[in-house]
Amino acid sequence: MADNKEFEKSIENATLKIIQSIVKNMEKACLIVERDAKKNCPVDQGLLRASIQHNVNLNDSEIIGNVFSSLEYAPYVHQGTGIYAINGDGRKTPWKYEAKAGKYRGWHITKGQKSNPFLDKAKLDNKNNILKILAGG
Repeated sequence: MADNKEFEKSIENATLKIIQSIVKNMEKACLIVERDAKKNCPVDQGLLRASIQHNVNLNDSEIIGNVFSSLEYAPYVHQGTGIYAINGDGRKTPWKYEAKAGKYRGWHITKGQKSNPFLDKAKLDNKNNILKILAGG
């Protein structure tokens, strides 16, 4: 019986190189989406824009790329609030709130904030580029 150890090792090395290449391509795709999300993001003090980041995770069966913001208010900017909420699940009546400090200090009445889906826009605007990159192009 022939010794197949060299062949098996070459298959393992080729598989590893393919996985590394796909992870690298996912990283590129995430960077493109992150860049455009930052361009599309509304800016007041710049905290939201600065918080946009990405990560790539590899497990036994998947390579997953995420572009996200960890700020608590990011979903409200992205999805909208009140009568402007994207899914229609926002508050239907106006409400009053107080800003304790900063340039918006004082009491305000609002019906909500219009959505600014900066992440979705970045993803959709780059869909063809993402597909090319992930395909190895």
